[in-house]
Amino acid sequence: MPRTHDGRDVGSSTAEWRLDCGARHLLGLDGYHCIDARGRRMKIGPRRHRQQYLQRVQAARGLAERDRLAAAALRIRDAAARRPAMDDSR
Repeated sequence: MPRTHDGRDVGSSTAEWRLDCGARHLLGLDGYHCIDARGRRMKIGPRRHRQQYLQRVQAARGLAERDRLAAAALRIRDAAARRPAMDDSR
């Protein structure tokens, strides 16, 4: 059974699992390079890439789902920041 970031066991076909996977995907997005209308190479940073992804989610599923996904991603990021670092100096 899959486990969410906060340790809960959920079914792999549940909305909770889909939301958790989507949030982890959103946090994992890196920047990319593209060619603009003038033929110049542009660098899109990770933050802008995540904003674009959320805009596509909003267009496909609505504002409420976009907000849920963004909030879930922030919860995962905050939980990872609070987690104590592993001490390997034993």
